[in-house]
Amino acid sequence: MTDHDCQKHLREYTATHNKPYHFVDSGLPNVYLIGVKYRVCRKCGAQAADIPAPTKLMNLIAECIVMRPGILCGPEIRFLRKRLGKRAVDFAGLINNTPEHFSKLETGSLPLQAATDKLIRLTYSMFSDDKDLLPRISAKVEEWFKAIHAKKVYSIQIRSERCGWTRVVA
Repeated sequence: MTDHDCQKHLREYTATHNKPYHFVDSGLPNVYLIGVKYRVCRKCGAQAADIPAPTKLMNLIAECIVMRPGILCGPEIRFLRKRLGKRAVDFAGLINNTPEHFSKLETGSLPLQAATDKLIRLTYSMFSDDKDLLPRISAKVEEWFKAIHAKKVYSIQIRSERCGWTRVVA
C-alpha cells in the first residue's frame, strides 16, 4: 500500500514506437504496445493503460506467439494454455505429456523440444476461439515449422488502431 493517492500524481502518455508501453498484464515479458494511452504515478511509478478491445489484443498476442520463429519459452506456453482456458493437467493430456513434465516446460526448468513446441502451437491453433488462425497458419506451415528451430527471443510489438489491433513487424 502506498502512502499517497496515485490519482493526484498521474501523468498521461501515449505509447510510441520509440517508447512503447510494456504490457506486463499479458503475463509475458516481451509484449509492447504502441498507440495506447497510459498513466504513470510520478510518486511511486505505478502504471495503468487504457486497453481497447482486450479480447482482440490477446488473440493477436497468441497469434504472434504461435507464428514467431524460435522455440517457445515457458511463459508463452502458459499464455497459450490459459488463452484456451485449459488447466495444466488437461493441456498436458492433449499433447501426451504428464502433468509434471508439462509443468517443467511452463516453468522453463525443462528445455522444450522442437516436436513438442510444434504440437503446442498446433493444439492452440486448433482449439482456439480465433477461427481465422488455423487457415492463416496453414498457408505458411512448412516455412513456419522450419523457423521454430531458431533460438533468438523476439519482442512482440502491437499497435492500437481505431478498429482494433495490428502487429508491428520489425
